[in-house]
Amino acid sequence: MSLFLKSLKELPPFGQALGMVLDEADTGPGVAVLLPGAERLSGDAEDEVFHTGVILATIDNTAGWCIRDHPGYAEGTSMATLDLRVDFVTPASLRETLRVRAVCEGFDGDIAFVRATAETLNTKVLIATGQATFMLGTPSTPNPATPANALGDSLE
Repeated sequence: MSLFLKSLKELPPFGQALGMVLDEADTGPGVAVLLPGAERLSGDAEDEVFHTGVILATIDNTAGWCIRDHPGYAEGTSMATLDLRVDFVTPASLRETLRVRAVCEGFDGDIAFVRATAETLNTKVLIATGQATFMLGTPSTPNPATPANALGDSLE
């Protein structure tokens, strides 16, 4: 397990809020996380399935994490999702735990390419597939000239 993956044990706030955990038992390529079902992760308490937005956001986050674990990644490089396509195959019951796996296929300059899947942990039912591209080296500090700041300054 790489040094980066060891640091995933302490997830960022988004991962903590959803309840994601690194799947340390997973030996496949890339990064895999587990997302236990919980009522708060459903769009409708009566349907008892994961909200598709929760699955999409988990795929997006896992895809970013797998880039940081790729041998070609330069430590400390920021990134932003350029494109994310998720195809939902079947609803996922909240009684299951999801396993989301993402694999960075490679880089072309400052663009990273990732493939991902979401499946149920116990029954191995495919829930969704995803493809994403990320821009590497994006600014990670607020720009003081943004319209929001300019508007705030004019209201004083």
